[in-house]
Order: sequence, then structure tokens, then C-alpha cells
Amino acid sequence: MTRIPVLANAPADPTNYGDRYATDIYGRPVNNALLVVLHETVGSASSAVNTMQATHPNEDDQVSYHSIIKRDGTVIYVVAPEKRAFGAGNSVFNGANGPEAVKTHKDFPPSVNNFAYHISLESPPDGDDSAQTHSGYTSQQYQSLAWLVAWTNVPADRITTHREVDRSGSRIDPRSFDTQQLIAQLQNYWRDTAQQ
Repeated sequence: MTRIPVLANAPADPTNYGDRYATDIYGRPVNNALLVVLHETVGSASSAVNTMQATHPNEDDQVSYHSIIKRDGTVIYVVAPEKRAFGAGNSVFNGANGPEAVKTHKDFPPSVNNFAYHISLESPPDGDDSAQTHSGYTSQQYQSLAWLVAWTNVPADRITTHREVDRSGSRIDPRSFDTQQLIAQLQNYWRDTAQQ
């Protein structure tokens, strides 16, 4: 039987998220299927929450995830799922439908933010730097991540990482991520859901 993680709320400041757009800046309708993008905090979960709860009037400084998963598996809700979090600025998802990105701002490049659900894993203590790897994530984090991803109903082929969607070449998160562990945990949730 799968477990429900401890849940907490830490709402982001309204400057750090927005509404999802029905059309791009050219007036074309956008109807991309939901995408899950995985990140890491590169520091503590509380530090990430503090950043997102701070007011950022300068659009270059605005940042947010929909959820953060702490080392003990606690899921912190930061931005409501129906809102657009600012998790991956210059980004594109290359999937079965070809390249997907939406331009929603005249001064910024297209991104996946309009159709992404951003989840960040709290980094381990040895991950508070820019090294390529660290000691990885806890089993509680993988369990909570699987629960959260299963809740979104996003299929496995639309789960990706910040590293994979980033166009700048500067994002490497989530480092030391074990995709197989996530898929194994997801199988449990999908099996439980099918039996209900």
C-alpha cells in the first residue's frame, strides 16, 4: 500500500507566479498537455521557500516551483497547480509531439512554464554548490515524488528534468537523480490506482 506524504503550504509571493495563458503573444491558441519538470533547490527547502515568498518586482528575479519535496518527504505546496510557476525560463520540451515551448512575454524567450508542473527536490547537505553530482535524494523524497507525479496523471514520457528542457546550457538539476527509482515507485502508485 502506498503512503500519503506529510503536506504543507508555503504560498509564493504573487510576483513569483502568474496565470497560464490560453494564447501565446502572437494570439495563437496553446493547448499543450501538462509536463512535469524536476528540479533541485541547491540549498535548503526553507531557503528556497524564503526566496519565493519574497517580493520580486523585477521580472528577471522572479522564480518559483509548484512544489518542493523536503529530505524527510514532506511536500510543500508553493504555487497552485492551475497557475504558471516560473521554473524554467529559456526552455523547450522535445517529446513525441516535437519541440514544445510557448512565448508568453515579448522580452523573454519561449519556455515550458505555461504547461509545466515544477517540482523541486531539496538538495542534500553536500549539494549546496555547483558540483556536477552529490550524494543524491532520500527514499522518502522518491516516494513523495512518485505520489505527487501520480496525482498529476502525467504519463512517464512527459516527466523531464530542468537539465533536459534548458536551452541556456547552464542548468544541471536535478543532479544525481535516479530515474529508475522514480519509475519503480510510480509503478506502485499506478498499480494501486488501477486496483481501486
